[in-house]
Amino acid sequence: MIPFQLLIKPAGPDCNLQCVYCFYRRVSEFFPTGQVHRMSRDVLEEMIRQYLSLRFPVSCFSWQGGEPTLCGLNFFEEAVRLQMEHGRNGQVVSNAFQTNGILLNQEWCRFFNQYKFLVGLSLDGPRYLHDFYRKKDSRGSWEGVMRAARLLSEHEVEFNILAMVTRKSETKARELFHWFLDHNFRYLQFIPCLERLPQKGLAPFSATPEGYGDFLCELFDLWWENRNRQISIRLFDTVLERLVYGRPTLCIFSPVCQSYLVVEHDGSVYPCDFFVRKDTRLGNLMEKPLEEIFHSPAYKRFGERKSVLPDECRRCEWLSFCWGGCQKDRVDRQGRPAAKTLFCHSYRQFFSHAMPRLMSLVKGLQSSTGLQR
Repeated sequence: MIPFQLLIKPAGPDCNLQCVYCFYRRVSEFFPTGQVHRMSRDVLEEMIRQYLSLRFPVSCFSWQGGEPTLCGLNFFEEAVRLQMEHGRNGQVVSNAFQTNGILLNQEWCRFFNQYKFLVGLSLDGPRYLHDFYRKKDSRGSWEGVMRAARLLSEHEVEFNILAMVTRKSETKARELFHWFLDHNFRYLQFIPCLERLPQKGLAPFSATPEGYGDFLCELFDLWWENRNRQISIRLFDTVLERLVYGRPTLCIFSPVCQSYLVVEHDGSVYPCDFFVRKDTRLGNLMEKPLEEIFHSPAYKRFGERKSVLPDECRRCEWLSFCWGGCQKDRVDRQGRPAAKTLFCHSYRQFFSHAMPRLMSLVKGLQSSTGLQR
């Protein structure tokens, strides 16, 4: 069986921030209104039991939201205990945890350190960029996130930064690169923001194809100039992994969408957190096993839909690196459904700009280590 990860929403769409660009807030309309959404212990244990019974080489639990810290530390202590109970001796289990950081304290950080959680901390850069969209009761959240970063560092928790590239920040690659380095953040993921508003087209905070392309190229030049300083930028890493091993580790550059399942707080399962909708619901793990859901025709259809591309894409020299990008980004400039990603221009620009140097880096690595695909 092909290994897959679980992307888990234990607090559903609930969050203690009101970020302007949040795509997941709309999911609350699928659940009873006026209620707090929390995963029950029964769902938690059944999910862990089923997943660990598959005996993958590495079983990866990715906890996201909404905001997962709203479930409380006791919930995750119980999750780890259940992983130990249902896992076999020697079975490798990893936990990733994406958070806005607002509720983190020393107790949380000691827990992350003890059980080797990898934390993704949402931080869009300096205060004026971060607080422009990432709000808490109409106020900014930057101070709380920076406090969380200090706590994670003090407790030697492995963490990386997740930064959104928006219309406001797409021209600021140089400023962001140096700001993150000045604050000793060296593990970075930059995600292009793209959302549609009902009957209004693309949201005004969405990155533009030209702006995101320029951002990637300038960011790559800065990374290349500093490549001996052990700076990790996930998109660049995944292209290097594609060149070395023949496969990407970022789902947007995979030929199919079948690397993980999303589990909502009530046990309902979806193919992707961008597609948590009534028409894409695959079932509920309390009624149908995860293994059966993964092998279901509905999940297979969703996954294979990614490689349904127009002739223009089929003829593109970068097809085997891009594979059409993320399905949710297949819209035109008016936000209407389209056959290819809005960021086609961005990726073509980036691959043309960066590939000669990336390939030279890989050849040097292969020559010095004897590593071959």
